Amino acid sequence: MLTTAEEPRAGTKEMIIDADVHPWINGDIKGLQKYLSRTWWEHFDGRYVLPNHYLRPPLARASSNRLDAMPPSGGEPGSDPVFMKEDHLDRHNISHAILSSIQAGKLAAIPTPNEAIALATAFNEYFLNEFITVDDRYKLAMVVAAHDPFAAAEEIRRIGNLPSVVAVFMPLLNTMMGNRHYYPIYEAAEELGLPILIHPTGTEGGFPTAVTFAGGIPSTYIERHTLFPEIGISAITSMIFEGVFYRFPRLKLLAAEFGITWLPHFLWRMDQNWHQFRKEVPWVKTKPSDTVIEHIRFTSQPIEEPERPEYLDQMLEMIQAEKTLLFSTDYPHWDNDFPMQTLTRLSPEKRRRIFFDNAADLFGLK
Repeated sequence: MLTTAEEPRAGTKEMIIDADVHPWINGDIKGLQKYLSRTWWEHFDGRYVLPNHYLRPPLARASSNRLDAMPPSGGEPGSDPVFMKEDHLDRHNISHAILSSIQAGKLAAIPTPNEAIALATAFNEYFLNEFITVDDRYKLAMVVAAHDPFAAAEEIRRIGNLPSVVAVFMPLLNTMMGNRHYYPIYEAAEELGLPILIHPTGTEGGFPTAVTFAGGIPSTYIERHTLFPEIGISAITSMIFEGVFYRFPRLKLLAAEFGITWLPHFLWRMDQNWHQFRKEVPWVKTKPSDTVIEHIRFTSQPIEEPERPEYLDQMLEMIQAEKTLLFSTDYPHWDNDFPMQTLTRLSPEKRRRIFFDNAADLFGLK
């Protein structure tokens, strides 16, 4: 990982889909003003900042963003769609960038469903109008407020058939993902062929409505950041054993930015327990690992880097990365990965699958 933007190799024609890019809205709720009704704007007036976790990145970093991604026009990195197009899409030959808003993810911390629903719609309208219109390489993971699954399903059906909308970003609540509470959301997403996207949001473990960490609340940022995989593990375990993918057989899930090297152990453990306790979940008729390979995808950033590179090669083989892994940068965050320095030991065929084909299949971009 570099601290400044790398230049692409001269003459490269590699096609790349970046599955995890984070746009930003300057001013938080204040920046959404023209996409909120007058009633809602007056309701939020004076409360311009969305909830954030009390744990901050290391003190050496004033922000989670790269300083060199700051747009010349001012504002936060990721807030200027023209500069982001030039600095990221053009520079790294990105064919499509999947936009998921960390700000919108903080809806999980809002306890009032009506507020969360209104803000979700405003976020979607903002990005459709302020980003998608700038460059058709931008594709949106529309956000929903899972507090009210019927309202969320209505929002999916409202804009989910737009060519620029390719996924449903569902900020995780403190309710397991296999719970039937979410069925209306899954039904609407499946109906429109949109994968569900989950991603850390900064609200984990810090708010009553947001998803929790096992064992309690971490006391430091490094603990919290290290524990992110357990959020992905909990979500997938619940969906598998509650039978979500049997009820919704065409549904897909993208677990973004939870890492990948925990996956082999997780698959083995699920399969072993299924063989021993399958009478408890008779609706799970195939090995859990097979269901994961068929229905669930993961992103490359943050890629765990063992001391011996061949260990990572083995991990990629164990998780069938040529089917399950999508390349991502996490732009514009300080720990983002650049395409020419990520997974450099892959064969050309596997690299094409991970850097383009898998995402094209998942998001319907071929």
